[in-house]
Amino acid sequence: MTESHDPDPELRFSYPSGAMYKDYGQAAAGAVIFGIPLVYAHSNIYAVVILGAIVLMFLSFAWSTWRRHRTVIAVTDDGIWTEGASRAALRWTEITRVDLRYFSTKRERGRGGPATDEGTGWMQLRLDGAGGTIKVDSSVHDFRDLATRVMRAIEQHRLTMTESADVNFAAMGLTPNMDGAEEYATNV
Repeated sequence: MTESHDPDPELRFSYPSGAMYKDYGQAAAGAVIFGIPLVYAHSNIYAVVILGAIVLMFLSFAWSTWRRHRTVIAVTDDGIWTEGASRAALRWTEITRVDLRYFSTKRERGRGGPATDEGTGWMQLRLDGAGGTIKVDSSVHDFRDLATRVMRAIEQHRLTMTESADVNFAAMGLTPNMDGAEEYATNV
């Protein structure tokens, strides 16, 4: 039996179908609920504009969900890229900014930072660089593994993190070991 000593194993991440189907259902329900009155509101321009805008919002959400559902994120020691409906590729050395933001789904009641309880919000990881921008939200399978891999790249390549990224990585229990480097987090 031989062991693989591949120094650059690829990790792949995708969005779970269950969560995507829920989003498809919400988008369809919203489009139907506001689309039916739209059909009968043709004589009232104000109703047409308002209902039409709401239907377009739900259709836009469906399009966004489809794009996320078809996107696969791949990570190696050299970089990160997306395949599928969205395509972007970044070498770790080309990344100019790492941002990790927390979005609450309910009032935090003065906690002053990201929620640590499950289900109280979501995070979005954003990587900017010469090859474009890659955004991944925390509903992706194994988001913590992805965040750990990004933290390793931050350490190895001394990537610039935003202040919110520093706080939110720390909330996940991930802090960079910069070997005595000066300030690594900047508020971009």
